[in-house]
Amino acid sequence: MGGSKYLLLVVDEYSGCMKGFCMRKRSDSAQHLMRYISTIERQFKTKVKCVRHDGAKEFDSKELDAFYASKGIEQQVTVPYAHQTNGTAERAIRTIVTIGRCLLHHASLDKSFWAEAAQTAIYIKNRLPSPKCDTKTPFEMVYGDKPSVQHMRVFGCLAYALTPKEKRLKWDPKARECVFVGYQESSKAYRLYDIEGGKVVISRDVKFDETVMGSRRFDMVTEDISDVFHRMDINPSDHTSVRASMRAMRDVCQTLA
Repeated sequence: MGGSKYLLLVVDEYSGCMKGFCMRKRSDSAQHLMRYISTIERQFKTKVKCVRHDGAKEFDSKELDAFYASKGIEQQVTVPYAHQTNGTAERAIRTIVTIGRCLLHHASLDKSFWAEAAQTAIYIKNRLPSPKCDTKTPFEMVYGDKPSVQHMRVFGCLAYALTPKEKRLKWDPKARECVFVGYQESSKAYRLYDIEGGKVVISRDVKFDETVMGSRRFDMVTEDISDVFHRMDINPSDHTSVRASMRAMRDVCQTLA
């Protein structure tokens, strides 16, 4: 979703707390790193002492070198093809991929939702007990407060998001069917995939049905569309005829409305 192809994972050596950035291009890594370091210094009133990476091209740039030099940050570049020398980050990446893969398979969602699954995996991992400290989670070690888990829901479950009255007519449904795909930390809300709209929306007013996976609704919609194509004698693999037929059906619906 969103066209992202790469995941930049930043791990705090002290607490094990993680931060993920989904990117379309690897070259975006520099901007994300500089912005994140500046945010850390401002929010926590502390200084980043060193950055350890594997020496990939996206981390070896003049822009980053100048930024590190201005901040007095030491760069520690690991030995090529010796991933064990950067074990903290490598293990974290493996853990996030494993959790994310399990979330996708359990929810029966397509791989196109990998970014949402990865961000949810990071959100969950930050709230689990850490080997860094047996009695605290990474979230607690960083923010000083125990994280609440009362708001957490089953990834991929069916959700009903309230449609604001300003965006609906008198006889329209008050809620729309969605699939729960994560948490929006900046606004204390949920990330939902709008099945009908085909996009991710942010909402706080949500009702969850954790006994039903939202992917089943995809199957129902797909079957309905296939039946329509069959009755209209349209080959789904013929994209030109499909687009023309969809436009025709949309025009008819608009006329009837």
